[in-house]
Amino acid sequence: MDKIVEVTGGDGGNAFLILGREKAALLDCGMAYCADKLISNIKQRLNKLTLDYIFISHSHYDHIGAIPYLKQEWPNCKVFGAEHAKKILERPNALKAIRGLSNNAAIIYNSGDLQEYQDELLKVDIIIADGDITDLGGVTIKVIATPGHTQCSLAFLVNNETLFASETTGYMSESGKVYAAFITSSSAALASIHKCQELNPKFIISPHFGLLNKQATQDYWINCSLAIQETKNFIIDLSGQGYNEEQILAEYEKEFRDQTSKNQQPIDAFRLNVSNMIKVVRNENNDSQYRLT
Repeated sequence: MDKIVEVTGGDGGNAFLILGREKAALLDCGMAYCADKLISNIKQRLNKLTLDYIFISHSHYDHIGAIPYLKQEWPNCKVFGAEHAKKILERPNALKAIRGLSNNAAIIYNSGDLQEYQDELLKVDIIIADGDITDLGGVTIKVIATPGHTQCSLAFLVNNETLFASETTGYMSESGKVYAAFITSSSAALASIHKCQELNPKFIISPHFGLLNKQATQDYWINCSLAIQETKNFIIDLSGQGYNEEQILAEYEKEFRDQTSKNQQPIDAFRLNVSNMIKVVRNENNDSQYRLT
């Protein structure tokens, strides 16, 4: 763990610096608005190293927003991501959406106007896939494909003991409660949870939270699975009562949006993610009923 340093620049997204003997890598980078603070934090910890790699867990703006500013500071730095993430970041409409969400976040977090950046810097340079291993010199990063939150979601296992869990498996609130975040497939998310559990990591770093304590680590995968089932049951129950998607979203927000969520995730992003979860559950439930008949 002494080779792993949190360098998060601000609320809304974590960033961790991994320091090898020869190279340094960043796991996610948070939002665009806090790039200056992130860069300052990184520089304080690099010593004689430079920033060689940025590994992204998926293509959402709160995990990749600072990439253009990092590339301006370290032009030779390479961004590693899944093939689907690369395709997403080649779409003009996706880049436009990321810019819009980033600008909104800058307003919400009172950072003023977002500094201008070039869209072409927001890209995946090198595609990585499940099982790939990068050696930083005495420190290795292994890629774990974890679809379910997005198609491009990845977790990272550092030195076979510390797992940077992806948002697919869920995320822990400051209260200790784990929340589901499957926006493409609940079944894929459950499979990803089981896959990560089998790795039996000694340490777990939960997205939007950080390092779990010993008790939370022991219970994490069970709580992640329970969070998915709780969310599915909530949505299915309201659907059965005749609630439409907009009404379910309103009820979900009352039930599940706690203060941590309010601090960490702008409301537009929260509602977008939950709307997708609602669609996933309703579609999966309809498919299941159709197969049973």
